[in-house]
Amino acid sequence: HESRVLFDPQKRRAFVEVIAKGAITDDLIKRSDVKALNEHNKERLLARSINGVGSLTLSIDDYGVKYRFVSPNTTDGDYAVEMIKRGDVFGSSFAYWTPEKNVTYTKKPDGTLLRTVNLIEKIRDVSPVSDPAYFGTDVEVRSLDSFFEEDKAGETYKEEVINLRKLIEK
Repeated sequence: HESRVLFDPQKRRAFVEVIAKGAITDDLIKRSDVKALNEHNKERLLARSINGVGSLTLSIDDYGVKYRFVSPNTTDGDYAVEMIKRGDVFGSSFAYWTPEKNVTYTKKPDGTLLRTVNLIEKIRDVSPVSDPAYFGTDVEVRSLDSFFEEDKAGETYKEEVINLRKLIEK
């Protein structure tokens, strides 16, 4: 999936970004210190995975990187749960680093610059966010009860996320 239009202030250019399949590996996760943060704010820690172990669980599937954690019994944990339940926070984001050698640029037919990230060398955080760069992301709150009714609850949630994305894209 493509990101929305992003801007690189150092190179003074706009682009759309795609993370290539395989850019994030299990090995990367197992050698990283990844934090789950509210809105990428390092002072609002929700969970953490150090070298693949901790209160944050990261996994890779055909769609991308999935993260899970039990919300902490803190002000930030309560805030995250409430904002996600209300639908004010509905996307996910992540912070990463990679050198330019792992990136390719091409032009789309409409002239837009397409930045393809082929390999990520450092992943710093995953975050529930109110303004995701990629509209194909989502975040949800689950209780143990809804976990066992995953198919039913998941379909309703997906419809709500699709409707929210349509509102934003207008």
